[in-house]
Amino acid sequence: MFKVKAIQPRFNGVVTTAHVYSEDVRSESGLYLGTTKMAGSMNPYQTVVAVGPMARDLEPGKIVKINFTRYLVPQHLPGKIENNVQKDNMNASYEIPCIELEGTTYLLIQDSDIEYIVTDYELDNDGGLLE
Repeated sequence: MFKVKAIQPRFNGVVTTAHVYSEDVRSESGLYLGTTKMAGSMNPYQTVVAVGPMARDLEPGKIVKINFTRYLVPQHLPGKIENNVQKDNMNASYEIPCIELEGTTYLLIQDSDIEYIVTDYELDNDGGLLE
């Protein structure tokens, strides 16, 4: 069986961790902080694991904020029929390229998907930066 243990991204490719929220993130008053910060959803803050030769200013170990917009896939599902008119039921999902190495899942993105590099941070009670 062929088992990939390490990879080197090509050109401006970037490999990052694939952390997801383990629980819903709430404010101090107990309100949910949006549907993007729910258990099982992808955390936008990830750690760089490997970079391609053309990915500038990135190196393994840096924390980055990823913009997942490019991976959004809209879906039109049939909705209810009202007054003999078929209503549209708009849904969306994300299809983010991933690879599994040694039993751990990683994201395969491009450097243009990274909004910024985190240069300083502190953890608070928002569900953890990198769970």
